[in-house]
Amino acid sequence: MERMMKWLVHIFFLLAVIALVALRSVGGEAIANKADLWIFVVCITVTVVDAALAIAASFTQRPVLDKTVWACTFFVLGCALWAVRMFPPDGEEDMYNKIRQQENNPYVQDEEGETLFTRAAALGKDKELRRMIQQQAPTMNQLIEAGYRAAEGNHVAVLEELARVGLSASAARDGTPLLHAAAQYGRCDAIRWLIMRGAAANGRDADGSTALIQAAQSGSVAAVRLLLELGADTKLRDATGLRAEDYARDREMYNLLAPPANPDAAPSQQSF
Repeated sequence: MERMMKWLVHIFFLLAVIALVALRSVGGEAIANKADLWIFVVCITVTVVDAALAIAASFTQRPVLDKTVWACTFFVLGCALWAVRMFPPDGEEDMYNKIRQQENNPYVQDEEGETLFTRAAALGKDKELRRMIQQQAPTMNQLIEAGYRAAEGNHVAVLEELARVGLSASAARDGTPLLHAAAQYGRCDAIRWLIMRGAAANGRDADGSTALIQAAQSGSVAAVRLLLELGADTKLRDATGLRAEDYARDREMYNLLAPPANPDAAPSQQSF
């Protein structure tokens, strides 16, 4: 019975780690950071406890196999998460290098609908982007697509290069402003650059959403705070009638978006 209880406890922690990994993959930047913290706490705690129990059991000549197995399992999980955080997969980089070797024209689309030009923007390769522009000037649509990818990746140097050849900070791709692309991923440097260059802090996309609403949906408190400092309006609603505060995922963000001084604030639909 005691051994079964120990296995059930370990399985519970393992399922908790799996749930946190799933949450990390679908949440915003802030959610991912919190999930990573809890994954590290769980993995390190179980590893240390099981390792200590295994050492103690070895001195008393008791079985140590199950403790060692679980300690190794959670140690590997913790190391895997550390590797993902410190050394993210370079799939985009590999694809960029592959296309670069095969194609001389930076504006030819590949099988994924991308071009060498847009991939360079997504990877923050401002110097290579400048070389491409000098070889052949991009169209406005190509500039906007590259600007959208640069905003998503928080690459201000790339946005600077694109602005030199005509990209407007208020440009939009398929009805979605570049500012919204940056806000959707909580990219504070790109948000500041775009607004300082003329992007409307309270502009809307095709769905009536504002950059502030996008930032709230991303879970980035830093992006929400920055947008508020730069003039974003908390009272604006999207096409569904919701404000940014209705998308707040934690108390800190909700307090930023719905301070007590706002008497007509709609009740939050979130629970913390």
